[in-house]
Amino acid sequence: MYDATFIKQGLYLQGLPVFEDDVPYIQNTLVTINQAQEPLKSFPDLNQTVPITVVDKRLMLWLN
Repeated sequence: MYDATFIKQGLYLQGLPVFEDDVPYIQNTLVTINQAQEPLKSFPDLNQTVPITVVDKRLMLWLN
């Protein structure tokens, strides 16, 4: 987990005000971001391939 002093120092160095009540929310956001990036370590090319898209012909005719 991210240390509160690390977050406060980062905000201070960027010239942003530090609100003590916001630090737990920032910690939670950083943890969530790291959890979302975890699969990319095992599969770095995961987002490089285009997914297969199946289109129903009736939808194509309806749009015209």
